[in-house]
Amino acid sequence: MKIVCYSIKNLKPVERTKLQRVLYGFKDISNNGKYTYKRHGLLNKSNHKKVYFTGVVVKDDAANSLIDILRKHGARVHVLNAHTLKKN
Repeated sequence: MKIVCYSIKNLKPVERTKLQRVLYGFKDISNNGKYTYKRHGLLNKSNHKKVYFTGVVVKDDAANSLIDILRKHGARVHVLNAHTLKKN
């Protein structure tokens, strides 16, 4: 497991919204509310746990694609290995 923390404070609001939609998906409403579609994001496909606003605990195989997407959108990324964290 990896803990992926990211910062999006240097991004413009439009870019932040695009990134959040890619990660978590969104509800798409068309034709004046007649049709509603659930668009899935990257994290809907993998088992994850959201930590605060900008932290995600994911499995190792999903972490690489998450990191790639975050860096592609201009977010600053910091990755921690969850197994090395000391329990109190």
